[in-house]
Amino acid sequence: MAKPPTKETKLMYEKAVNYGCIVCKIKYAVYTEPCIHHLTGAGMGKKNEDIIPLCHYHHQGKEGIHHIGTKTWEKKFGSQKDLHKHFLSSI
Repeated sequence: MAKPPTKETKLMYEKAVNYGCIVCKIKYAVYTEPCIHHLTGAGMGKKNEDIIPLCHYHHQGKEGIHHIGTKTWEKKFGSQKDLHKHFLSSI
């Protein structure tokens, strides 16, 4: 069974939801309501706070990381690690 989220995790998720999709914000300068994407390998030593806010389109939609694959998605929009750093520096 998964551990319940910590206060820090809940706070990070709240910040991500308030931030908007990082791809839409960087590429199109618009706010779109995000979902939370855990960085690839989140279960392998990553913390629950290792996230990037993405809209449905960039998460699971036509241009989504889970639809077109991590390598293709990162070629188009940048590495998840860099976007995570950008997100953290913006909040």
